[in-house]
Amino acid sequence: MKRLITVIFTAAALVTAANAREIPRTLFVLNGLGRTLSKMNLETLDIENDIVTVGTFPNAVYARNGEVYVVNSTPPGILVYDVDTGQVTQEIALAEGSNPWQMAFVGANTAYVTNLLANSITIVDFSLGDTVGTIAVGDGPEGILVVNNTVYVASTGGWPDYQPSLVSVIDIRTNKVTKILEVPANPQDLALAPDGNIHVVCTGNYGDISGAVAVINPFADSDFTALVVDTLVLGGSPGDIVVTTEGVAFVSDFGDNDNGFLYSYNAFSGEISHDASNPIRVGKGAMNLLYDDSRAELYVNNFSDDNVQKLNSEDGAVLETYPFGDGAQAMAILEALAEFDPWADAVVGFSPGENAGFGQNFFPNNVLGPPDQDPSLSEFNASSKPQELLSLGHGGEIVLEFSDNVIVDSDGADFTVFENAFLNAFDNNNPFVEAARVAVSTDGVNFIEFPWDTTTWVGFAGVTPTLDGRNSTDPLVSGGDSFDLADLGLAYARFVKLTDIGDLKQEGAFNGDFDLDAVVAIHSATDIPTSIAIGSPQAPFSFRLLPNFPNPFNPETRIAFSLPQPGHVQLSIFNLTGQLVRALVDSRYAAGNFSTKWNGLDDAGREVASGIYIYEMKIGTFSTARRLTLLR
Repeated sequence: MKRLITVIFTAAALVTAANAREIPRTLFVLNGLGRTLSKMNLETLDIENDIVTVGTFPNAVYARNGEVYVVNSTPPGILVYDVDTGQVTQEIALAEGSNPWQMAFVGANTAYVTNLLANSITIVDFSLGDTVGTIAVGDGPEGILVVNNTVYVASTGGWPDYQPSLVSVIDIRTNKVTKILEVPANPQDLALAPDGNIHVVCTGNYGDISGAVAVINPFADSDFTALVVDTLVLGGSPGDIVVTTEGVAFVSDFGDNDNGFLYSYNAFSGEISHDASNPIRVGKGAMNLLYDDSRAELYVNNFSDDNVQKLNSEDGAVLETYPFGDGAQAMAILEALAEFDPWADAVVGFSPGENAGFGQNFFPNNVLGPPDQDPSLSEFNASSKPQELLSLGHGGEIVLEFSDNVIVDSDGADFTVFENAFLNAFDNNNPFVEAARVAVSTDGVNFIEFPWDTTTWVGFAGVTPTLDGRNSTDPLVSGGDSFDLADLGLAYARFVKLTDIGDLKQEGAFNGDFDLDAVVAIHSATDIPTSIAIGSPQAPFSFRLLPNFPNPFNPETRIAFSLPQPGHVQLSIFNLTGQLVRALVDSRYAAGNFSTKWNGLDDAGREVASGIYIYEMKIGTFSTARRLTLLR
């Protein structure tokens, strides 16, 4: 709770989740015959067709971070469209005759592109605006899926035999193929199911070999690598696949002269609900499927009807039909962008500790947006994607800045730190803790650390699971670990520092280093407070010994403490062998907030050596201690 500080603002108002957005959440549709992009505002459902011209033969569309990416077969390359300016900002040429097909991001600025006719993957670096390498895969690669640090590529085998039909497994960190799996004829696309299995839709040969789905378990083989564990025969000639967070798989088939077809099955059990004998009927020329997992909504492109249909994500029933351009064939959703938002905006310092590395290929994007919004995640099922998490490593440290707004003190908690902590269902629901100390600063130089307790885990981040990543500014439903600036006597903060606790405490068997997901301001303003009015003092809620500041220090440091009631305070400095170095305080205090200084001298007035010391506070039967570091 806010206790001592009342903040007076100028015209800048508190930022809430209801702020007007500069760019709304938008569905982009690639029109293959029209050779254009269209878009639909997903809030108002307003449609604008043919907003920009793309390649002669476009294949796929993707959207992220305010940009839309179009993969063109002819001319071979990638077009990058800036949604804010409405301009094409990059056109990256790929090899002639390669026939680029699909793309997947494997890093903050890096993507893999499948080349149908070149039998390869092209590695593209968008920060350079150029290609930086290739990876040889099977013949006729089309579909591509990124799961953690692994890429799965579906190679069709090539027309007309579609043999051999393969899935290549690639390690992003080395750009090397680590395994090749055989699957049914003509694999086209892949999807990740909630149980971690990968489903590969295989079209067949449009004749005597029917469509099927191969199920890959990434860890099923004897060496803990991928293995095909099941095959489901659907019939027809399916070409695209999605799996919902509830485990319902939908597969599209171009269909006949009257309708496109959808097939469906239970991704967990393999039980088929609709196959070629009893398809779900949609618009003509069903092609690309899109599952919006943050809203549990399903869409299908109908190439021959020039439209997109919104479907029931449980049974595939058509709910709405939206008209788009000529030959609607692929879709992507761009998340809303605002002039300012509640998320940390920049990483201004990162010092990785031992064993850091997980997520660094997606750094810093993976720590600057919202936490993983997959609705299938729960307190027992935490996010584990490098696209969402950055491991600080053992004792690692990161500093994030809020540049378009600042965290401000208001009623209750003021910001939340999200990590992939989760509850252990097999150990009395104890949390899997990966703890970090939390400090804040107004200037990025002088940091004040929140009080912590290794007995109860109070004051650490990385303790409380994320409960709802889609309501991150409401700590009552979001989960994560929340912090109140009033506990430090601060009116605002612009910087948040997180430090993995290293060997400070062993968190328990198998618990590891802190994995940062996101930091969000619950209360924030577009400018710093212009003045601070000190209200009537109130007693603190508990005895507290705060972190010294500065730390490390030379020549002196300040130690603050709080008393909820009057008491006799003893505050002493000890060395690591337990010997008393200095008795700083030994007197009675009223309830309130107090501080004292230590100048690095012992009780005899002599300078003590550089090193780590313990400062301990005793009040009656209550005692607590912290560490400080003196550097001569």
